[in-house]
Amino acid sequence: MPILTLDTPHHVTAGTVGEPGNRTFLVQVEDTSHRVTVVAEKQQVAGIADLIARLLVRLDLAPATDWDEAAMALREPLDPAWRVGEIELALAADEGRVVVQLTGLDVDEDAPFDAIAFSMDTDQARRLAGHVDVLVDQGRPRCELCGRPMAADGSHVCPSTNGHGRLTV
Repeated sequence: MPILTLDTPHHVTAGTVGEPGNRTFLVQVEDTSHRVTVVAEKQQVAGIADLIARLLVRLDLAPATDWDEAAMALREPLDPAWRVGEIELALAADEGRVVVQLTGLDVDEDAPFDAIAFSMDTDQARRLAGHVDVLVDQGRPRCELCGRPMAADGSHVCPSTNGHGRLTV
């Protein structure tokens, strides 16, 4: 399994393409010689942010609440290498770095690599965790009764009302 290693990336972010309810989540990592974009599920991206936040607690840090949104934007071209299958995170506490490895799912055998490994300093990790929290919350509104996503126009067949009646709270 060839792994592309980016030891000191200067850009680590996540973003979306599409409208809420039909978004594709992407993770992007860039160093001086490589820019890698991969497709991930919303839950995978949220899980990465959650795990980073848990690792940061060990260093008495928390996800950032202020960051430059433009700096966290995805960069063109958006040409995903593959879809993320496995995610591994670790904390190199003595170096103050969070290490991430993303392994592809059903990667084409001709692909130059089927996994990427990169490490972020704590500032990058804090910004990524905070950014992803906001990104995930920008999805469709959730039903107050069942918690499931509703359509943009507010329509929703709620299991709590057995699909009948008006939605009241």
